[in-house]
Amino acid sequence: MNYTQCPFKSGQMQSDFLHKPTPPESSPNETATADDKPFAGDNYMDYLKIDDLLGLQCRLTTDKIAHDEHLFIVTHQVFELWFKQILYELKSIREVFQMERICERYQQIILQRLIRVNSILRIMVQQFEVLETMGSIGFASFRSLFKGGASGFQSTQFRILEHILGIREEQRTCTFMKSYNAKLNEHQRSTIDQEKSEGEDLMTLVDRWLSRTPAMRLFVTSYKGVIDTACQTLRDNTDKDTVEERKAEADEMEDRFSYIFDSTKFVESSKLQQGRKLTYEAFIGALMITCYNREPRFAVPYAIIQNFIDMDIFLAKWRFAHVMMVKRIIGGKPGTGGSGGYTYLRSTVSDRYMPFKDLFEVSTFVIPPQMVPTLTPIMVKEISDIYISERDEEKETSSSSDGFEPTIL
Repeated sequence: MNYTQCPFKSGQMQSDFLHKPTPPESSPNETATADDKPFAGDNYMDYLKIDDLLGLQCRLTTDKIAHDEHLFIVTHQVFELWFKQILYELKSIREVFQMERICERYQQIILQRLIRVNSILRIMVQQFEVLETMGSIGFASFRSLFKGGASGFQSTQFRILEHILGIREEQRTCTFMKSYNAKLNEHQRSTIDQEKSEGEDLMTLVDRWLSRTPAMRLFVTSYKGVIDTACQTLRDNTDKDTVEERKAEADEMEDRFSYIFDSTKFVESSKLQQGRKLTYEAFIGALMITCYNREPRFAVPYAIIQNFIDMDIFLAKWRFAHVMMVKRIIGGKPGTGGSGGYTYLRSTVSDRYMPFKDLFEVSTFVIPPQMVPTLTPIMVKEISDIYISERDEEKETSSSSDGFEPTIL
C-alpha cells in the first residue's frame, strides 16, 4: 500500500475546460458591412435560440383532446436539459480526477461543481410536483399514442450519467429484459459505448484519489490504540449491574473495528458484500479525512466526500419521486418501455443504484471527536511535506502556463 502520495498534489494540467475562452481574431482586411448578419450574442433571443427552443414541443394530439400533453413534453425536455448540464459538470470533474495529483486549487473546482450538480438534482426532485398535476386522466388522454414502446427508460443521457457515476451492468435489477440496451436504437447504443471508452467512472477515480491520502498507516496504528483502550475500559467495568452489558458492548466494538484494522478481513467482507466498491486504502483514506475534517488540509476533501454522498441521496430521492408519480398516475399498469412500471422502478430505489454508498459506511467507524487521536508530529510532517511540495508544483504550473487560470473560481 502506498501511503506517500496524496490526493491533494498537483501535476501540470493544460485542460481545455479549465482555460478561459480565447476570442476569435479578426483579419485586418475584414470590414463590417450593413448587410452582415449581427453576431448572435448581440440579441437575447438569437443567443439563446429561443425561437428554436420554443418550437420543439411537437405534440401527438391537439389541445382539445389532451391539454396535459404539452406539460408532459416540456417537463421531460427540461429534465433532459438538466441531464445535459449535469453531464457537462461531471465530465469536467472527471477530467480533474484523472490527474495523478490534485492540488487545493483543483479541489475547490471539484467542490464547486459538485455543489452545482446537487443544486440541479434538488430542483429535479421538486420538478415531479409539477408533473403530478397532470393526473391519471390527463396522462391517459395521450399515453396510448406512444408507438414503439417510447419511454423515459430510453433516455440516453441518463444511461450515460449512470455510467459516469459508476453504476455497472451487474448491479442493475432489469428483470424484464437481459439489458436496458435492448430498448435502445443503434445510435443510442453507439453513443453510450463511445462514452464508456472516453474515461473511467467517477467511483473508480474517487477510490484512487482517496487511496493517496497521506499518513494512513500511522493513522490506523493510532486509531487502533484508541479503540483498544476504549474496549479495555469497558471490560474493566466493575459494576455488577452493567458488567455483562459493557462486556457485550466491548465485544461488538472490537469486532466492528476489526474490519478496518485488518485489510484481509476487509477484502473478504467486500467479496461477501458484492456491491462494495471502495478498496481498503480508499476506505481508510475517507475515514481519516472524516476524522480530521476540521484540519485545514482535510476540510475541502471532506466537503467533496459529503457532496458525493449528497449526490447519491438526491438521485435516490429523484428515483423515489419518479416511482411515486408513476404509482399515482398509472397505478399497476406496465410501463410503455416494456417494464413492470411501478414494480420495476421501485426496485431501482436501492443500494444497487448508489455508486458512492461505501462512503456512507465510513460513519460506522467514526468515534466522538474527543476520542480521535491527535495528529502526531510524524503525521504532521508527512502531511506538511506533501503540502509544501504541492504548493511548489502549483506555482511552477501557474508560472509556466502562460496566464493560465481556471474558468470558474
